Amino acid sequence: MYKIEEGTTVRFKKLRCFSMNKLSSIFVVFLLVLLSHNANSHQGLRATGMLMNWLGNKPEFYEEEVRSRLESMDCLVTLKIEDDVIDQVKRFVGRNKTATLEILKRTENYFPLIDRIFTENNLPTDLKYLTIVESALQLDAKSHVGAAGIWQLMPATARILKLRVDSKVDQRLDPVLATQAAALYFKNLYAMFNDWSLVIAAYNCGEYRVKDLIESSKATDFWGIKKLLPRQTQLFVPAFIGASYFMKYHPDHNIIPVVEEFPDQKITFAKIYKEVNLRDLFKKTGIKKELFLSLNPSYKRFVIPGLSSGSSVSLPDSLMVEFVDYYRFQNKFNPVLDEARVMDDAMPDHEVISFNRPFIFAPDNISIQNTSTINLAFESASIKDIKTQTDYKAVEDHKIIRHLVKTRESLSEIADRYQVDLEELLSWNELNPAKELLAGTVIKIKPANTKISNAELSMSNE
Repeated sequence: MYKIEEGTTVRFKKLRCFSMNKLSSIFVVFLLVLLSHNANSHQGLRATGMLMNWLGNKPEFYEEEVRSRLESMDCLVTLKIEDDVIDQVKRFVGRNKTATLEILKRTENYFPLIDRIFTENNLPTDLKYLTIVESALQLDAKSHVGAAGIWQLMPATARILKLRVDSKVDQRLDPVLATQAAALYFKNLYAMFNDWSLVIAAYNCGEYRVKDLIESSKATDFWGIKKLLPRQTQLFVPAFIGASYFMKYHPDHNIIPVVEEFPDQKITFAKIYKEVNLRDLFKKTGIKKELFLSLNPSYKRFVIPGLSSGSSVSLPDSLMVEFVDYYRFQNKFNPVLDEARVMDDAMPDHEVISFNRPFIFAPDNISIQNTSTINLAFESASIKDIKTQTDYKAVEDHKIIRHLVKTRESLSEIADRYQVDLEELLSWNELNPAKELLAGTVIKIKPANTKISNAELSMSNE
């Protein structure tokens, strides 16, 4: 047995630690050099991303840099840099990296939808960061006090906002309907307080408590009444600031998801008005029960109820095409009759309300020209003159044929079928050839030979 002096032992431990760190560094450099030769391959990209995530498993947090970024950060609320704010920033960028990466993946699916709904309601889109604080964007998130959904609405509040919450359906778990309800709530709160920090505080603890504190304290913003609020609400606005910081600066903290881990397909949202039996849907289509229920947790009894206000469905793009095909076939919809209903200001039987793509804002450098009114006279055939067809694929209406696009059918195939020029087909329907043609779209066709027989029409849709 060797006799080692105490000082020697300490030096030995330090030397061993240095040697292991040096060995790890050499190994990492070797891997990076090896991967650089395959950087353009799928395996190389994935492996590089995994390695970088491994290297940055503990996100770096330098408080001075964070404070500097906060000072210059554009934020929806008046930003005050204090200990609670710094702690909430750490919550998102300095702790559980795995959880924050999962949040980033969910934002890819649901932030574009929220952007669209909030923009349509003239609300600042940065309000969407509250979903990170409330639910981490988990559709079926529920709290111990009964709040649910990505916006964590209480049952009573949800019903006031016209959401249905009962044994059959809980629309708080529907990302579309819940976001529309949240938009209405935010508009009402802002009309009351005219300050977004107070709106966010009121969203957490109730508008009347915040209103009473503002009136009794003569304060004008959240920071003036913060110490008078419940502790949860005191942290709520700092948490919103932390979530905002996280979304804007997560790459600076080495929180970067591996590209291949994002969903292959974006989610599409549709609105329907007729009842759908989900067991029959799963049986007759390629839509899997587990996937559908994970994206649509609001339906509790394997039935989408038929509601005059409409029900929402979320699915990946390709499966939404299949769902629409099934839905139209089950309800025997006629595209011409659907168009007549829209012209009569009635609700359509279904509509794809949002493709989950980033909302494109109008450019600032455009001028508004004075418009002139043009009166257009439309001729339409009466419904009794329209011959109902079994599959509702195309109907002749004077010199126009309406064709319902089938799954995986292209514009060029439609143009060849009706012997028309592709460019004319695009012009008649104001279509962009660069955009995907969706099943269920009604295409107007003006064939050169307008006397197409019923037999030819039947053959063209087989």
